[in-house]
Amino acid sequence: MLGVSKLRLVQMKPIFEIFTVIAICVLAVGCQRQEHKSNEPEIEINTPKSTGTLVDELNLDADATLRAATEGDWFVDVTSESGVEFKHHSGRESRHFTMIETFGAGIALFDFDVDGDLDLLCIGGGNISEQLEVSGLPCHLYRNDGNFHFVDITEGSGLDIAIDYSHGVTVGDINRDGFPDLLITCYGQSKLFINQDGQSFRDETTEFGLDIQGWHTAACLADVTGDGILDLYVTGYLQWEPDANERCLDPSSGLRDVCMPGNFQDAPDRFFVGQKDGTFAEQTKQAGILPAGKGLGIVVADFDANGHLDYYVANDVDRNHLYLGQGQGTFIESAIIAGVSGNEFGAPEGSMGVDVCDFNHDGLPDIFVTNYELEENDLYRNEGQGLFSHITVATGLAGLCRPYVGFGTVFLDADMDGWSDLFIANGHVTYRNRQTPYQQPAFLYRNLQGKRFQPVGDAAGDWFSAPHTARGVATGDLNNDGTPDLVISEQDGPVSILKNLNRAENWIGINPIGTISGTDVVGATVRLDEQPEVSPQVVKGGGSYLSYSDRRLLFSIPDNQAAEIDVIVQWPNNITEIFRQLSPRMYHLVKQGAGETLNTENLPQN
Repeated sequence: MLGVSKLRLVQMKPIFEIFTVIAICVLAVGCQRQEHKSNEPEIEINTPKSTGTLVDELNLDADATLRAATEGDWFVDVTSESGVEFKHHSGRESRHFTMIETFGAGIALFDFDVDGDLDLLCIGGGNISEQLEVSGLPCHLYRNDGNFHFVDITEGSGLDIAIDYSHGVTVGDINRDGFPDLLITCYGQSKLFINQDGQSFRDETTEFGLDIQGWHTAACLADVTGDGILDLYVTGYLQWEPDANERCLDPSSGLRDVCMPGNFQDAPDRFFVGQKDGTFAEQTKQAGILPAGKGLGIVVADFDANGHLDYYVANDVDRNHLYLGQGQGTFIESAIIAGVSGNEFGAPEGSMGVDVCDFNHDGLPDIFVTNYELEENDLYRNEGQGLFSHITVATGLAGLCRPYVGFGTVFLDADMDGWSDLFIANGHVTYRNRQTPYQQPAFLYRNLQGKRFQPVGDAAGDWFSAPHTARGVATGDLNNDGTPDLVISEQDGPVSILKNLNRAENWIGINPIGTISGTDVVGATVRLDEQPEVSPQVVKGGGSYLSYSDRRLLFSIPDNQAAEIDVIVQWPNNITEIFRQLSPRMYHLVKQGAGETLNTENLPQN
């Protein structure tokens, strides 16, 4: 979202003052909305008496028919036959125009019961009463039974309880028992659910020493201290509470609309270090995390190649943050110096989604960020030593998405040619004051060998033929056929399942599991031995918008390769192992300590 200037108009002004106000609104990019706080009743100019819901009156969700799937499509929408019938709920029908009702929610693709199939968690959202009371709704858990068939197992899962108004989710094996746990972020009290041997979840927020109150959005679990225990970063958004006197008007019509985030103070981010006794201890200040933010996206990788994991945080209307790890859970904020604080001129933007990928195969993790309308999305190429170049225009990513409001985004090798492609979800947040429709198109870009990105266009698939109010995005191989699929959540809309129709001729999937380094091995590097044309991949943490994607690594292999493949894993503790004679066209769980230890001096440096 964009920041706004707080201009208060009075009824009688000299003519030159009126022209001055008009000039300011024309020239200032952020002058989108005026904030009015008073006890006076709301006045809606030239508006007929309400006859329906807010949605009906504003025609936010216009009927849109998907075209039929055709030969050559990259993806097909299989939601209707998948068994997934979840619909997000924001509470906007209360007509209070609250901030929290605009942000939607995320999804998670993770193997809940460790049976080899990715299960799906849909974050619930919440309700807003006529009295401005905010409450949450249960999340929904779907078990993957294979071949894109899911079963709702929410009842009895331990997640069938109303928590506070929920937004985001991250996944990690916090207690190192081999089963993935959940951290769900909320407006109110964020919650930690511990997996009970793949059977159910139990709320153990208090037992693990977490007290995360306020408005929190994105989160990430990763061992940044190097002790084999997961640490937790949670982004704060705004210091905001429901206020019946809060009034923000659309200047073009005089009608009420959602306020902008620039009207409110930042909510601080929180950083928790995992302890040996199984609890978390907050060390936000000691770690060097700044108190300001408005964070909506977070990703973890070793951006400066110093052996320590770093955080990149996408902030809304504030400059983005790059925390370079210095070891022992301490960081130096370096976004401005690195060139990743905002647009090509360094100005802050309305950033929402973020992902990381070595898109050009130079061995360095690059960053992509989605932004608000009339702002280009940002692709930052990693130049090494913690420095980046802004290359949105140079790579063909400028222009097409500029009119829209970007949210979830993921890198995925959709056509399995060995180069990571890019998916971008869009959807507006304001009901009246906007440059483009509330529902907006999503885009799929093909990576042209690390030089440019090319829009796939109509061939992307049937789901892409209609606009959406998309928010969270996750990617993963739902049917274990060697091609990544997509799952998208919509604001007050369905969760959509998109099956990848591309065929992977030869591939191998690797699921690295740590022992000494902890089960989750964010930062581990995996490469195929004696295959220099196949780029190494790194296990990353976080990414997209309020969502969690499949952590397994998927490699496309040239067709002429032998029947068995040797895989090299460099673990976060810098021990390197080789796992020999793995069969292609299937996924392999490779466990730390079960391979043959290698001398890293003889390994390639890419």
